[in-house]
Amino acid sequence: MEKRFIETENYIMMHEMMTRLNELEGNAERMGLAYGHFGLGKSFSLERIAAEFDAILLRTDQTWTVSSVLKILAEELAIDTKGRSSDIIERIEHQLMRQGRPIIVDEIDTLLPARKFEVLELFRDIHDKTKNTFVMVGMESCDARLKNHKHFYSRIVSKVKFQKIPKSDIEKFCTQSDVKVEEDLVDYFLHQYPNLRQIKVLLLRLEVWCELNAIESVSLKVFKQSGVEHAER
Repeated sequence: MEKRFIETENYIMMHEMMTRLNELEGNAERMGLAYGHFGLGKSFSLERIAAEFDAILLRTDQTWTVSSVLKILAEELAIDTKGRSSDIIERIEHQLMRQGRPIIVDEIDTLLPARKFEVLELFRDIHDKTKNTFVMVGMESCDARLKNHKHFYSRIVSKVKFQKIPKSDIEKFCTQSDVKVEEDLVDYFLHQYPNLRQIKVLLLRLEVWCELNAIESVSLKVFKQSGVEHAER
């Protein structure tokens, strides 16, 4: 399978949101939220977006504390991690204002429980001081859950809801396969596997089976005959 980045519809929406936030002038709020179900290409999109916008991409962890996040940010910005938290925050804010780098925080659902919300408050404080672009990314429910924190939610000026994978995205994805995926199989993927991760796994298995059986084009009938759909996960 060819490893070429595909500009999916969700990626395009995310890119447009980042562009809008970065282009805001003066002391405008620059906080965004992207959310949706798993398997809709969020991870693919975020890695590409981070590279294109020179953003700091952070993926949350259950062990995060304010202190650990400050150290992570300081290391990302190549500044001194020693000293009091207040000193480290000041260095981080100074460097962010100087560099203008956006920050993307993935899987923020981890930070929504009360015992972890202080980390999101840290991001809010840094955003307020620097006015750098901050984008939070999470699952479907995070939009509704953040509404309970009005002082935080009021700063979100742009939102993207990741949509169900359209047929056009599946077609683009299938063009990367070493075998030709026929129209009826694309339609089957659309209705049965609206998840790019699952489709990738199926295509990789299918390529192996096709190579062993000297097959270059796969219809839905051939796909069913291959048995790859029912292989052990």
